[in-house]
Amino acid sequence: MKLAVCVALVLIPAAVFGAGDLNYDGMAARIAVALKLRPGERVLLRYDPGYFAEILPPLRKQIRAAKAEFLRPLLAKDPVPVGKLSAADVFIRLPLGSSARALTAAEETALVKWVDGGGRRRELHFHWSDGSRLRDGLPGEHPAEYDALYQDALDIDYEALRAVQDRAIRTLRLGTVRVSTPAGTDLMFRIAKRPFNKQDGDASGERAQAARVRVDRHIELPAGVIRVAPVEATVCGQFVIPEARFGDKIARKVVIQIDNGRVRSIKAAEGQEALNAELAKGGEAAMRFREFALGLNPKLIASPDKAVVPYYGYGAGVVRFSLGDNEELGGDVRGSFVRWFFLTDATVHVDYRYLVKGGKLVMEGL
Repeated sequence: MKLAVCVALVLIPAAVFGAGDLNYDGMAARIAVALKLRPGERVLLRYDPGYFAEILPPLRKQIRAAKAEFLRPLLAKDPVPVGKLSAADVFIRLPLGSSARALTAAEETALVKWVDGGGRRRELHFHWSDGSRLRDGLPGEHPAEYDALYQDALDIDYEALRAVQDRAIRTLRLGTVRVSTPAGTDLMFRIAKRPFNKQDGDASGERAQAARVRVDRHIELPAGVIRVAPVEATVCGQFVIPEARFGDKIARKVVIQIDNGRVRSIKAAEGQEALNAELAKGGEAAMRFREFALGLNPKLIASPDKAVVPYYGYGAGVVRFSLGDNEELGGDVRGSFVRWFFLTDATVHVDYRYLVKGGKLVMEGL
């Protein structure tokens, strides 16, 4: 079914993927549908001219067709002027090539203040290759075939996605959530009334005005995940990471014990010193449970024989845990540290109600 929505902008070097293989006009049109721009809204974007710049002309055309104002784009090499940002209603963060300048901490802070200004302000993300991650949460090498996978994942039944998201959220609120894996993860927590973020592709100003938490104003394409900060005091058990990079070292068989949302011990069969050193940099936030996320996009399925998890774990059946600051999700943990981990073979249930079995979305009894 044709997609009705969505967010974010992506970039893939034509020299690598082939300009004829990506439908830039189609993606620009989908972004416009997602934004539901009103006449007079001002759109600012930041891009890398060496990475996926082919989308700019059709995107500019779509924005102007909506009678919105296309502000002069920001080059990735240039600073983000606070004054220009404050004049915008929509900020589109396009993917960056490997050599492009990332936003500084000061610029990220300015963006947070801008988003927190409320109203119809919203930010679109289309990270594309940056979303290709290993199970330890850090970037992996983006497989060439994922270009087609991501583009196809934009073209889904969004009403069906929202229905599945709502069913999952209702179930997860019913009682104690339990997540387990063959490697030894066995973690429990409760959601209670904590707000869920639904990445359902709606990037409209109306959606922004109804935002309950900051991340509701940050919309992603491809869509699919639901995210929440569980009640911290209810998180207990352990999660096990078979292998993860910390600094320039690899830690193996990492077991993280959690009680009342706090990390009580972290042990690794190999790489303990590197693990300790990296977490020490994160301070208190690195020792706090942050987030539970469940992917629900039917076209972003993680293959067991692939090391790289598609687009931030938004695929159906993928679980994401993280440690660190969860203010953007409405949680109580504060700090500058955030670290994700992906589980592609998890089982998730609330009492007898199974949402995922062995990495496969089942939604039994829902």
